[in-house]
Amino acid sequence: MTTQSSRANAPVLEHALARSDGKPVDLSRQILRRADLSDRRLSHARMIGTDLTDALLVRTHLTDADLFGSTLDGAILRRADLTRAVLRGVSLRGANMSYATLTDADFRGGFMVDPDRVGPVGRRVSDISSCVADYAMAARAKLAGVNLHGASFVGANLDGANLSGADLSQVNMSFTSLKGADLSEARLAKTSFAGADLSNALLRNAVGDGAVFSGARLDGAALDGLDLGNCEREARVPILARAEFPSSIAAVLDAHETWLKSAGAAGRRGVIEGENLSHFDLSGRDLSGIKIKRSKLIGARFARSMLTLANLSRCDFLAADFTGAILVGTLFDGANLMRASLSGARTGRIPILDPNGQPTGREQPTSFAHADLRGAETAGLDLTACITESAVLS
Repeated sequence: MTTQSSRANAPVLEHALARSDGKPVDLSRQILRRADLSDRRLSHARMIGTDLTDALLVRTHLTDADLFGSTLDGAILRRADLTRAVLRGVSLRGANMSYATLTDADFRGGFMVDPDRVGPVGRRVSDISSCVADYAMAARAKLAGVNLHGASFVGANLDGANLSGADLSQVNMSFTSLKGADLSEARLAKTSFAGADLSNALLRNAVGDGAVFSGARLDGAALDGLDLGNCEREARVPILARAEFPSSIAAVLDAHETWLKSAGAAGRRGVIEGENLSHFDLSGRDLSGIKIKRSKLIGARFARSMLTLANLSRCDFLAADFTGAILVGTLFDGANLMRASLSGARTGRIPILDPNGQPTGREQPTSFAHADLRGAETAGLDLTACITESAVLS
């Protein structure tokens, strides 16, 4: 929907872009609430003190851009490139930065009086609370002292990032890579590091009241001053047993297995879409032909499961376990399999039969088309007979 704010400022925006003549555009101090800047190339742009509340910046190129003191509350920055961007003193409350590139970006607090003395710009503490930055690439990002309360960085890469003194209370950093990151004196109240990699990280004097480190790697981490007695630290990430499944999900799975055992005479094919099955233990079950789409299955366990001809497209399988599973003819199109274990899983083609059980002459191969397998364990996995078109394999 086009709003009054975006309509009113469209001429200002287009005029500034037209006058840039290939030079870095200057949109400082502009009110661009709800403006659509998606797919724009704004590298080196000056956007100091700009109001971008609820703006669309999907896939926008903002490398080396200066957004000092800007307001981006509720903005959508999915897959935006903010490499080396200056984001000091910004407000990104409730913003969506999923899959964004934030490498070497500077989010530290910053406050200044601008040269025109129109008024102060920035904030002494940058506010990134309640934002979603799942799967963001934020290696070496400068986040010292930043307010990240309630944010989500699931599966993100924060290797070497500086988060010293930051407020990470109730932040979800499950399965996040924080190798060599500095979290000294950070507030970690009820922060989840379940399955995260904190190898060689600095956590000196961090306040970890109720923090969760279950299944986290802490090899070489500096923990002096951190009271782990107030933290949850199990050897593995807790898994939801079959008896603990929500009744609606359990009923779908049970009916599907009945459908398989009766060759379709009883029960019904399982169809699950848009659900959260993270950490479910589905190991050893026969789920052949099931359809699970656009669902979260982070850390789910499918070890030794039968998934022949299953449709698992566009699901999130971050750090899921498919060790030894049968994946013949399984569709993982567009799925996220980052850090998943596929070791020893069986892939390949399977003949497609007609409703009477007769061969059609067609085959369905295992498909990882457009899937993301970065960091996945693939020892013994045969990808040669699989569809891997546009897949990210490393």
